[in-house]
Amino acid sequence: MKPLFCRSILALGLSMGLALGAGAQELHISMYADITGLDPHDTTDTLSYSIQSGIFERLFQFDSQMKIVPQLAISYTSNATATEFEVTLRQGVAFQDGTPFDAQAVKANLERLADQTQGLKRNSLFKVIKTVTVLAPDRVKFELNEPFGAFINTLAHPSAVMHSPQSLKAYPQEAQLRLHPVGTGPFIFAEWQQGKDVKLVKYDHYWRPGWPKVDGITFYPTPEDSTQVAKLKAGEVDAVYPLPSDLVETVKNDAKLDIQRDAGIYLYYLALNTQHKSLQDIRVRQAINYAINRDIWLKVGFAGMGTPADSAMSPNVQFHQKQTVPDYAYNPEKARALLKEAGYDQSQTLQLWVSNKTSAVRSAQFLKQQLGAVGILVKVVPMDSGTRNDKLWGVTDPKKAEFDLYYGGWSPSTGDADWALRPLFATESWVPTAYNVSYYSNPAVDAAIMAGLKTADPAQRATAYADAQKLIWQDAPIAFLGSPDNLVGKKKNLSGVYMLADGSLVFDQAEFK
Repeated sequence: MKPLFCRSILALGLSMGLALGAGAQELHISMYADITGLDPHDTTDTLSYSIQSGIFERLFQFDSQMKIVPQLAISYTSNATATEFEVTLRQGVAFQDGTPFDAQAVKANLERLADQTQGLKRNSLFKVIKTVTVLAPDRVKFELNEPFGAFINTLAHPSAVMHSPQSLKAYPQEAQLRLHPVGTGPFIFAEWQQGKDVKLVKYDHYWRPGWPKVDGITFYPTPEDSTQVAKLKAGEVDAVYPLPSDLVETVKNDAKLDIQRDAGIYLYYLALNTQHKSLQDIRVRQAINYAINRDIWLKVGFAGMGTPADSAMSPNVQFHQKQTVPDYAYNPEKARALLKEAGYDQSQTLQLWVSNKTSAVRSAQFLKQQLGAVGILVKVVPMDSGTRNDKLWGVTDPKKAEFDLYYGGWSPSTGDADWALRPLFATESWVPTAYNVSYYSNPAVDAAIMAGLKTADPAQRATAYADAQKLIWQDAPIAFLGSPDNLVGKKKNLSGVYMLADGSLVFDQAEFK
């Protein structure tokens, strides 16, 4: 593949005296894959968002506990029906090309995200925006076309960044803009050579005094897990993102290295295709949940580091509520009884689709063993990501969905119950519209999810999402597995590099001590 090299932005960095010279402190990070582009508006993968976050900023951000904190905004207000929001902006901030950050910049970016004709991967997330009005240089008003109580969390989504308005004008085509990123963040984009590295250099005029501490960062895509850790042990890189769980002991046994461990919100699950007759019976779906030992699943797939599922979303997601009825504790006897009561045909073999990543296949084989022990025969079908995406997410007729079970996961990057539940469990989210690959539909769940959006009042939203979680847990359209911890392997003298709960990497405060 031809390397991509953005000379204009590198020239910008050089002209500002940002080239790395002798004595510069540079951070080297190994990552499991390459980025897909440098326009967050047209990005869907967490890894790309991570690198982009060094260049761009949003109005609101998440802290390490996934709580909303102001970034380019300083405050907001909303009406009671969650249809109008006014945001007050931070003053004295400039883009890396010298353009002032103000309400006009916000308008340009959010109108681009809201424009459904743009064809950007994240347009649908912002279709709720009706108008963006500049009230003052530091104040902007959003009018929505329907109540949407999760709007501020959506503005904190990794895609909701501010491009320089000059960049948007100079590169109106996405194919160009994705190679010419200019934001307000602590690092300036220098170079991207596909399959080799991505380079960022320090922005000396960043609005937060004293940030960043390092002069530059280079990210290296390294798909092979053992190679990543070997580079860390040899001192070729300073951190590995993320640290593969089966290599935790290797890092632990090296006195020069350390592990940064933080709770995640990535919920792993086994989707159950409710279009298939045997899985339409709630007793069969509940039996599958009783058949799986979640603690051992965590040990098999994630070195035991994580939290077993106790709801349809992770404990660190806003409005999470623990479920106890049914309890879904490991109970193979209960699973067998439910299957017998349902008249389950034990001669059939269910197809379990999974990615061909080693750890995912290992987990799928464990799930096969667990289900086999209660009388459910399973065949594990690994496939590369391209094939899986076409066969799983590209289906337009639900009756033609070929799989029975799918092992995957979901990270609600808004940190809110809406984006944890609606894409996976709402009737409107059936594939290919969104990610409800179970083809699950319950009008009461739909109503509860929508009730959570029709108000900005936290108490009312909490009540609505509690109802939704209770119903989904009982209906069991998926086997609820759990949320692995986020792990970064790093040098012991490196601080300020960790993963947010949504799986994205934070490095803007990186420092060698």
